[in-house]
Amino acid sequence: MSVEIVEPAEVEGDESTPGIVRKTIFETDHNVMVYSRVAEDTTTGWHHHCDRHAYGYVLHGQGVIEYGPDGSNRLELSAPLCFHISPRMVHREITKTDTEVIVSFVGSGPLFENVEGPQSE
Repeated sequence: MSVEIVEPAEVEGDESTPGIVRKTIFETDHNVMVYSRVAEDTTTGWHHHCDRHAYGYVLHGQGVIEYGPDGSNRLELSAPLCFHISPRMVHREITKTDTEVIVSFVGSGPLFENVEGPQSE
């Protein structure tokens, strides 16, 4: 057994999506914890997190998660706030301000899959 500490300066990241810098903090076979800094007015593509649950904590900022039939459902997020996204739920995020979030992806397999958009009912 052990305790592991990770200092922010030790975590490397990249801008794999325009406007978003993601940094992996911890990674095991069934959990990936990521810190993301998202620029104001950034919209992700439609995606889902495959067979993983996404548990998040908004540290700073405001945004929206769109999901549901035709993407018609909107959930407003404003720090501080915790959220959960079920596996395979198609959604996208839109930031209103510069935003910082920590997300833990729990489960196995890929972290995400990009899709064309949500299905109609």
